[in-house]
Amino acid sequence: MAPDRLPTIFVSHGAPSLPLEPGVAAREFLAGLGMQYPDITAILCISAHWNTQKPSVNAVMHPATIHDFSGFPSELYDMQYPAPGSPDLAQQVAGLIAAEGIPCDTDTRRGFDHGAWVPLMLMYPDARFPVVQLSIQGHLDPARHLALGNAIAPLRTRGVLVIGSGGAVHPLGDPAVALGEGMPTDAWAVAFNDWLNHAVTDGDRDNLVHYRERAPSAVHAQPYPDHFMPLFVALGAAGPAAQGTIIHQSWYWGNLGMGAYEFR
Repeated sequence: MAPDRLPTIFVSHGAPSLPLEPGVAAREFLAGLGMQYPDITAILCISAHWNTQKPSVNAVMHPATIHDFSGFPSELYDMQYPAPGSPDLAQQVAGLIAAEGIPCDTDTRRGFDHGAWVPLMLMYPDARFPVVQLSIQGHLDPARHLALGNAIAPLRTRGVLVIGSGGAVHPLGDPAVALGEGMPTDAWAVAFNDWLNHAVTDGDRDNLVHYRERAPSAVHAQPYPDHFMPLFVALGAAGPAAQGTIIHQSWYWGNLGMGAYEFR
């Protein structure tokens, strides 16, 4: 039986190759995380890799595994995550969002992108729980994603685990930032990560919403908003007084911050 009120979580999913990298701290963390939430009925995943003009949910009974990347080991393209979808849950999510005056589309073809299946393959390798994805809107601001999370908060009492999947520090796309195996973690990345940890654990929504103006080195840490917006949806879905707990911290490829948080 599901708990009365589930927490929500945000995880950093790293590179698509993470499932193939035993011994990497973030991989080992995710491989044990599902055991912390065994009594759920379904999963709603907000992935950085599904970006639409307005919110959309995938209402697909058997979602395909999307290999939305290139240049990785060939065995990665053979991986499948055969979790069922749930058109019924998708309709519930769309209804909750629409009830708050936010238009929401339903997509009957979309599968699971790697922002969803990479962490879920590690958390729940038996793929036993139905999974629905909710898109982000990269052109919108954190406050709008916080409102999106607020709209879906009732799911926590229905046994649905809300997971935001992105990157706590995600400088991909910034030409000034060097990334790669064995690279050091720069002081600016640590400074942003420390700022984020304080804001999350204090439940400081005002600072988080204004992170681009207030966080140190935000321009490098989050050059594009896509990998940060799932955090705001997870925070919003936890309720207006929610605070975060740090459940994982590590670094990957030098400056990729793999932080994870639980909100309740």
